[in-house]
Amino acid sequence: MPQAQSGICAEANLHGMYLLLNVLDGHDDFIATKLIKIIELQEEFADQFSEALLSCVVAVGAEYWPHLSPDKLPLGLTGFPQLDAPDYVMPSQPYDLFIQIRSDRSDVNHLFGLRVLHILSPDVELVEQIKCFRFLDGRDFNGFIYGADLPHGKGKRKAALIEAQDPEFHLGSFVNIQRFRHNLNKWQQLSIEDQEYIMGRTRLDNQLVANISPNSHALCVELKDFSGHPIMLEQGMPYGDMNEQGMFSVCYSGDAKAFKRLLESRLGDGVQYDHWLDYCTADMGATFFAPSIDFLKQLAQRQL
Repeated sequence: MPQAQSGICAEANLHGMYLLLNVLDGHDDFIATKLIKIIELQEEFADQFSEALLSCVVAVGAEYWPHLSPDKLPLGLTGFPQLDAPDYVMPSQPYDLFIQIRSDRSDVNHLFGLRVLHILSPDVELVEQIKCFRFLDGRDFNGFIYGADLPHGKGKRKAALIEAQDPEFHLGSFVNIQRFRHNLNKWQQLSIEDQEYIMGRTRLDNQLVANISPNSHALCVELKDFSGHPIMLEQGMPYGDMNEQGMFSVCYSGDAKAFKRLLESRLGDGVQYDHWLDYCTADMGATFFAPSIDFLKQLAQRQL
């Protein structure tokens, strides 16, 4: 029976590291045999540093997927959605590989990341490395709970993983990432009441506000399917230093169209849109697919 990758539905951690890589020309076959080794490494680290609660995700870029598995394509996998919204640009940059590393120890993440790069060397170049951390009790830098309406328990798997709709890729997940930079100076000039109106939730106890605005962040991002279940699972984390703060958003879904629906909801029609976008700017986006562990094993075996 297929097994999903551990990091997709993992519980929140204190520290995160996200690696974005490109595969060098002519090295596709080598990479196909190495991805499963990262999963094996995660199992080794999970035993050695059990208290750290380490998990990882290995995902392949939408544009790069045909290089690794040209005969088997996840149903609906396409590049990052390109929407016409000139006032709020959602830029995209394709990457070949995405590695998510999370645990409760930053040193363990660092060691694991070094070992991952050693496994993939000399077949890749590291393009971006983003270090994130849990802020207060799971809040964004704007002071509000991040992912305020996330599913729990079995609801995580229902939102994040493919089930019967694509048996070949059972328990895989569509992954979309975005990095947002926050304008906190502008945000902090607002009163708490105005901030709550924009976010659609109370800052203290994370409750939906009365007379919620259709332009609120909550209504624009807390999307449900016809059964009332969340359409995706958000596993992002804040990042930042003394000069810049923001959010690295990582969305997992079993529905290839879910993230496009999210962007359409946030960007709206230019009049009705997510007003939190007036205080944050996206500077990067990409789409990937995280197959099941069993598929990664099959991918490696096909190259032997």
